[in-house]
Amino acid sequence: MRLFFEDRVMTWLDSFDIFDELGRKLFRVSGASTGPRKLKVYDAFAHNKTVVSLKESEQAPSVDIKHGKRFVSTVRRAFMRMKSSLFDLGFLNWYASGNFGDGCFRIFDANDRVIASVTEECVHREEVRCIDTLPEYALHALAFTLAIDVQETEPEALPEASEPVNP
Repeated sequence: MRLFFEDRVMTWLDSFDIFDELGRKLFRVSGASTGPRKLKVYDAFAHNKTVVSLKESEQAPSVDIKHGKRFVSTVRRAFMRMKSSLFDLGFLNWYASGNFGDGCFRIFDANDRVIASVTEECVHREEVRCIDTLPEYALHALAFTLAIDVQETEPEALPEASEPVNP
């Protein structure tokens, strides 16, 4: 299954739709223009029922994810070197690794199997994010991709990179 959405610069403040490879609208993502930084993902087929909520964690820089009222995970950067990073997805020991600055990464499960591949592609002259995953992982892959994106694209949410000092 492939999910597509227009690449965003200010994900926290924006609203946009998520489509499948047939062009069907699956989800609506809505950012909060005021108040705490959070996103809500609505199911397009369930009368716009909220299926996922993302909120900047009090232990920033990280993002908490809830499915309905149930807490699922906290997504945070584990380490960073050059352009390559690793994100701890917390959920069942999943993690994401890749070149986040270029918008390309993979989500792995606890057994190092690829759950989803995320890329940036040009479709109809627009930059879009593409998530390739199995249907049963689509919502989790979308939630984790959004959580990683908001940490990557929001400068104030990024930890300061520090170089090791040699004595």
